[in-house]
Amino acid sequence: MNRRAFTAWLSADHVAGNLGQYMILPVLGVFLTAQVGGEWIVGVGLFLYSASAGVCALLVNRWLPRFSIVGAMTGSTVLSALGFGLMPYSHDAAVQILLIVLAGFGGSVHFLLSRVLVAEAVPDAVGRHRVYSVLQIAVNLAAALGPFLAGLLYSSADPRVLLTTVAGCYLLAGLSLRFGIPRELRPTATSSRWPVSRAVLRLVRDDSSIRRTVAICVLGAFVYGQLYSAFALFVARDVGSALVRAALLAAPALAIVVFQTAVTGATGRLLAKGTRPFTLLVSGAVLFSASMVVLGVGLPVVLGAALAVALFSTAEMLFTPMVSTAFAGLPIRSTLEAFNLRQVSWTAGEALGSLAGGTVFLALDRAGLAHGYWLGVALGTGALLHVLARRVPRRDTAVTLTREPAA
Repeated sequence: MNRRAFTAWLSADHVAGNLGQYMILPVLGVFLTAQVGGEWIVGVGLFLYSASAGVCALLVNRWLPRFSIVGAMTGSTVLSALGFGLMPYSHDAAVQILLIVLAGFGGSVHFLLSRVLVAEAVPDAVGRHRVYSVLQIAVNLAAALGPFLAGLLYSSADPRVLLTTVAGCYLLAGLSLRFGIPRELRPTATSSRWPVSRAVLRLVRDDSSIRRTVAICVLGAFVYGQLYSAFALFVARDVGSALVRAALLAAPALAIVVFQTAVTGATGRLLAKGTRPFTLLVSGAVLFSASMVVLGVGLPVVLGAALAVALFSTAEMLFTPMVSTAFAGLPIRSTLEAFNLRQVSWTAGEALGSLAGGTVFLALDRAGLAHGYWLGVALGTGALLHVLARRVPRRDTAVTLTREPAA
């Protein structure tokens, strides 16, 4: 396999697919309000998209090994294109929820299998970390462009232009997978009919290193889920300039595009010198928590938002690729099962974060207690981080730099 071509074409897939996702995410709540009406649809819609994009792939876990990874990923992009492409044509809440879940299901299968593909095709953890980091840049290049394109293309009076473009991006993602990617690879079957077997759950229960890795993944994802829920709502309400709003939402992605390579180089050297991935994950989660503190201390709106975004961006560059690297190194025979566990962990955190950001934040904001929401998130996550980091075990089974790919 030509690793350079592999990385390039998989990155193209991630740019196109995520461009579609990040064009719709900043305006999804606004779209649902305009298309259906009723405040409840915002929180529920954001929660269901996060949840379906995270865990729906687990529902078809037993069938995924029957297909090539490339074939399943291509089919999943078609499902996402259908889900988003049909949304402008219905004003019924139940239909919108169904389409949101369909789009999320496609994304869930696609991005789960993309991580499995890297774990199966690249034999060493440092090499995997490099590929995951390049994909992180690709994702955030799309995330940087998405809010600006959403601002240009979205109109609540006629959302068809935006949603058709979103659907087209997913179809382009599927097309890019036809080049440079090994087509014969299939996911290694899980050890049981369940996405995560009882044996793996016992391993999580009994091995403190794995348990802590799962816990910190959930915690970091919870704070990450605030960006397109509470933070997006906060910016939409309190920042008058559409250009500044788009810049604040796009800034984390722009920062990652510019600085991720340098951060990856530094973390790669730390890993090679024996630094534990758990230590790097804790550092990223601390920065996530600090960004919430900045939003809660009463700084001028744009200044506070900009400082929070700077901290959030740094945290994301450190935390997100390291999560995939850590789960790829778990002592689990099936890479599919290892990433099913990652998917469950990340989705639990992000979906709960989106739900809190779309409901609790709005409730506290109406009561004039928006600052209390940010400080509450910061204090809660900070306390849990203290518990997790208080006694780091000597043996960190969450990464093994020489681990061979699953048979």
